[in-house]
Amino acid sequence: MTKLSDSPISRKGLQRSTTCLFDKRIFPLHFARAILSAFRVNVATILRALLACTNMGHGSETAEFLRHPARRLGRALWFSVFCLALPILANVCLAQLNHIEKAANLLNQGQMDQAETEARQALKNPSTRPLALAMLGTIRLREGQYGESESFLTEAVALNPQLLGARTNLGNAYLLENKPVLARKSFREVLTRDPGNVNARLGLAKVEASVRNYQESLRIADPIVSQLCESDDGVLLLATDYGALGKKEELKALVRSWHDLPAPPSDDLSLEFAKVLIAYGMNSEAREVLEDEEANIARHPSAATALKLGEGYLSLGLLGRAEQSFELALTFEPACAICNQKLADIAERLGNGEMALAYLLKAKQQEPENPQILFEFGKACLERNLLEDALPALEKAASLEPDHDPYVYVLASAQVAKGNLPKAASLLSGLLRKHPQDSVLNYAIGAVYYLEGNYSEAESSLKQSLKTQPDQVAASYYLALTYDSIGREDQAAAVFREVLKSHPEHAPSYTKLGGILLRQHQYEEAQKNLTRAVSLDPQSVEAHYQLGLLLRRLGKINESENELRESRKLEAERSSQSDVRLRLLLPE
Repeated sequence: MTKLSDSPISRKGLQRSTTCLFDKRIFPLHFARAILSAFRVNVATILRALLACTNMGHGSETAEFLRHPARRLGRALWFSVFCLALPILANVCLAQLNHIEKAANLLNQGQMDQAETEARQALKNPSTRPLALAMLGTIRLREGQYGESESFLTEAVALNPQLLGARTNLGNAYLLENKPVLARKSFREVLTRDPGNVNARLGLAKVEASVRNYQESLRIADPIVSQLCESDDGVLLLATDYGALGKKEELKALVRSWHDLPAPPSDDLSLEFAKVLIAYGMNSEAREVLEDEEANIARHPSAATALKLGEGYLSLGLLGRAEQSFELALTFEPACAICNQKLADIAERLGNGEMALAYLLKAKQQEPENPQILFEFGKACLERNLLEDALPALEKAASLEPDHDPYVYVLASAQVAKGNLPKAASLLSGLLRKHPQDSVLNYAIGAVYYLEGNYSEAESSLKQSLKTQPDQVAASYYLALTYDSIGREDQAAAVFREVLKSHPEHAPSYTKLGGILLRQHQYEEAQKNLTRAVSLDPQSVEAHYQLGLLLRRLGKINESENELRESRKLEAERSSQSDVRLRLLLPE
C-alpha cells in the first residue's frame, strides 16, 4: 500500500481574531459658554474622554458601529449625551480626567497595554471609576476578550446607568458572545433613554439580523436608512436583510451606495459585502467590489485580508486571482493552513490531484487537530487509494466532530475500501437512525449489505432509496446486482435495461447486462452490450474479460485472447476495491 512520506514543512495555522475599531475622529461640539464655564476643566479633554466612552465600535460583521458620527448624529443628540454625563463630571478632578484622556488617545493608537494602565489609574477615584471601567471594557472588546469586556461594562453601567456608550458596547459584547437576548435588552435600554441613538438602533437591527429576523431588522433600521447608506457597516446590514428577503432591486441599489460612500470602506466589510452579493447571485457586482478591494489591499496587505480576498475570487470561480491572493497570504503568514487548503481546492479544480494532495499534507501538518483539513486530506487520500493515510485522518475528523454527518459517511466509505464491511454498516446505520428517509444513506447501506452477501437487507434498503429518489443510477445498479446474485437474472436484466434507457453512458450496466446475456446464450445482444462497455470504459477488467469469453464461444480465438490479455494486464494495475469505493464516495 502506498504511504505518503512526511513533509519537513511545519506551519502554524493562521490566527484569526476579530478586531474592534475605535473611532479616531474627535469632532468639536458647540455648547453654551455658561454651561462649560461651570466645570473649570479643559473642554477638549472632557469631550475626548466622553466620546471615548460613548462612541466605541467593534469591527465585526454583526457588531460594528457607524464610523462617522459627525455625519450621523445631530448636535442635539451629542448635547444630550454630554448632559447625561454631567453628574459624573461635577466632582472629577483634572488629574483623573487626564488618565481617561490618555487612555482614550492610547487606545486610538492601538497601544492597548498603555491604555489599560492609564484606565486603571482612573479606577482609584470613585468619580471616574465608571468611565475607567467603560474604557477597560472597550479595551477587552478590541482584544476579543468578550467575557471580561462584559464584566467591566456591566459594572460600569451599574455604577452609572447614564453611560449610554458603555451600555451600547455591552450590547455589542453580548452580540459577539452569541447572547442575542441580552444584546437586545441592552440596545433597547439605550433607545428608551435616547430614542435617536443611531449606534444603539444599528446594534438592535444587527441583533435581529443575527437571529434571522430580517423583516424586524429592517423595521428597526427604517428611521436611519439614509444614515446607514452612508456607512460601510450600515450598507452591509441592509444588504444582508434585503438579500435574505429577496429584495433584489433594493440590494442592487446598495451597490451604488457602496461605491459612493463618503469614506473608504474597511477591508473586512468590503469582503463581507462582496460575499453577500455572491450569495444572492450578483457576481459581476461582487467582482467590482473585490477588484476595488484588491487595489486597497495592495497598499497595505495582510494575511487575513488576502485570504478573504482569495475566498471571494474562489467563490466566483476566478481561480487564477484566487491563487494569487492565497499565495500572497502565505508570504505574510507561512503557517496559514487554510491558505494551503484553499490552494489544494484550486489545484483539484485544475485537475492537478498530486499538487492538491501536497497542499493538504502541508495544511494537515500545520493544523493537525483541524477536522475540516483532516477530512479533506483523508478524502483526497481515499480517492487515490492511500488507505493507510486516509483512515487515520478520517477517523480523527469524525472523532473531533462526531455529529458532522459527511465526516461519518466518508469514513464509512473508507471502511468499505479497507474491507471492514461490518464497521461501515455500523457507521451508516447510525446515520440512518438520524435520517431514515435519506436516499443516499439507504443506497450506501444497501450497497454494503450487498457486498456482505446480506441480499434481503440489500434489496430492502435499495428499494427504499429508489422510492425516495427514483431516478438514480447507483441504487438501481446495486439492486440489479442483488437480483443477479440471488439468481433472479431476468429481473436483474430488466433493471439494467431501465438504467441504460435513462443513462446510456453507464458502462458498468452494459458490462453486467452483457454478462447475464452471455450466460443466457443471447450472444448477439451480449456482444453489443460488452463492446459498448469496453468503448465507454477501456480500463474495465470485467468488460474485457466477459467480451473475451464471448468471443471464444463465437470461435474468434485471436480476438478473444487479446481481450483476455488486456483484462489480465488491467487486473494487475488496479485495486480490487477501487470501483466500489468510488461509487460509495460519489453516488449518482
